Order: sequence, then structure tokens, then C-alpha cells
Amino acid sequence: MADKSVPDADTDEERPCLHCLIGDVIDEFYGEYGSPSGEPDTVDAGEIMMALAKTIAEITYDADTVQRQSLIEEMMREIAKCEAEFRERSASEGPTSAARH
Repeated sequence: MADKSVPDADTDEERPCLHCLIGDVIDEFYGEYGSPSGEPDTVDAGEIMMALAKTIAEITYDADTVQRQSLIEEMMREIAKCEAEFRERSASEGPTSAARH
């Protein structure tokens, strides 16, 4: 029986990037429905943050307080790390470079 904890290289190549899928869904949502203010093809960062916050809360609501706080702190570190990477990429490739892979 194969060890499911070790990812298979072939499977990893077939597995889509969750970040990219979420980005695509956000793009499609705003492309179809526009922003809350009615502007077409404009994303609302506040609305996206609220939706992501609700999703994280839903995923972690049954975790104990310490575990939940640890997850929130880890998420904040990841956000800071990604922002730094995007700033570096923007400085080297220009502001129009895509953040998706």
C-alpha cells in the first residue's frame, strides 16, 4: 500500500494550484457581477478579505483557542511573506507582472 503522506511527483504535476484557482474564481465573480459599487471588472479588496476571513473562521471554528491563534498568526506571516515577494517581483518585472504561477 502506498504511503499517502509522501506526495507522488506525477500527482503533484496534475494537482492545480489552489491560489490560482481562488484567483480565477474571484476574477470570474467580479467579471460577472462587478463590484458592490456597480463598477464592472473592478475587484473590492474589502469584500474579498471579508469572504476569506469568513472562510478561515468556518474552517477553524472547532479548533481550540491556542491552535486557532497559531493558525491566525501563521496566516499573517504568510501574508507578509507573499506581500514581500510580490513587491520584489513588481520591482524587478514591473507592476503588471502576474502574481499567479
